[in-house]
Amino acid sequence: MTYRIFIIAGLLGLLFSCEREMSPEQSEKFIKFFGNYLMDEARDVEVLEDGGYAICGIDSLPDQGKRMVLIVTDKFGNVKTGFPQYYSEAGLNSGANTLVVKRGGQGGYLLCGYVERPVDGATKVQKDMFLVRTSSSGQEIWQRSYGSSEDEVVLHAAERVSSGFMLAGYQVKDGKSDILIMGVDQDGDSIRLSFNYNNPFADNAAANFILNTGDGYLCVCTYDKISDAGTDILILNFDDELNPNAEYLKGDIDEFGRCIIEDGPDRYLVLGNRINISGRSEMVIHLIETDGLLVTKSLLLATISEQGTDLIAKRFVKTTAGSYAIVGTRQSDEDQEIFLQFLSSEYSVAERVLYGSTGDQSGADIDLPENGGIILLGTSDFERNSMISLIKTDDSGNL
Repeated sequence: MTYRIFIIAGLLGLLFSCEREMSPEQSEKFIKFFGNYLMDEARDVEVLEDGGYAICGIDSLPDQGKRMVLIVTDKFGNVKTGFPQYYSEAGLNSGANTLVVKRGGQGGYLLCGYVERPVDGATKVQKDMFLVRTSSSGQEIWQRSYGSSEDEVVLHAAERVSSGFMLAGYQVKDGKSDILIMGVDQDGDSIRLSFNYNNPFADNAAANFILNTGDGYLCVCTYDKISDAGTDILILNFDDELNPNAEYLKGDIDEFGRCIIEDGPDRYLVLGNRINISGRSEMVIHLIETDGLLVTKSLLLATISEQGTDLIAKRFVKTTAGSYAIVGTRQSDEDQEIFLQFLSSEYSVAERVLYGSTGDQSGADIDLPENGGIILLGTSDFERNSMISLIKTDDSGNL
């Protein structure tokens, strides 16, 4: 059964306040909004060691353009003193797509995304990878950018098995997008470990999510079909030497990789989207099993769709009860809402909760708080303005 929870707070009034305080008695379930009155966008949320939350994304101001933003809250969703913090390179537009938390927040944060450089007399921009390392209080320790004459963007990142960070994203060459994987050390310097997974037929390939498995990495990518039109999900399995083995999760029509989680020893679930025969986006969940750097098994476990509606999955988690929870965006001709889709421990489709309000809502990320419940990150749009939204529900998705 699908059911809706409407966000009661009017977004129009919220567009003029950064956040609303929440009493401890209300903390088990809450909705918080952060940002200004232009276009702020949510990207990534992580639960911290003290029970609070770290959020990254993109902040916009009329006189300063777009900036990487880091928001750190307490466990009640209240912004901590000294935050938000904003980061840019020489005042250029920038944005954070992903966040790596060191030692539960006590060791600071790594924000990764892009910086935009004006080219051709500022008539267009070229994107470089942009990394910012901060302290636990959000003070900048270093920043680095890497790029070429065309676009390079970090979409996701993880700590390296040894030391430093592994970055996943895409690089544009001659107008075509290729998968890009790159390693940097603790100071953000390239460790000369990087590769492009090139496909001469590729137009829009990208590495979307990277998982540190303890002794290697699994990277979920979207990859152009080699001998046909459309895209498949590609899994790259590699270690710190960056020698990848590839597994294609092929479908008859376009599939897009989103996320991967561990489901047991050498067993993982891959979340994606595909375009069905009706031209709508539906969710897919694949199982893969590994033996070292080899993928020994792959199986499509479930598809989730709704007639006349696009279900755009973003991230998922395995709950403490052994079931699964997916966050994403439900888009119909009338409106756009955040959804929380549950799957049972046997991968059967269970409840779907929708969170709607005035304007459009889009889901960005999901995590599990230490004190129970589910935390959802999203973006709330209203009349060409948007804010970052943080929703804490109980274990069933109820507010």
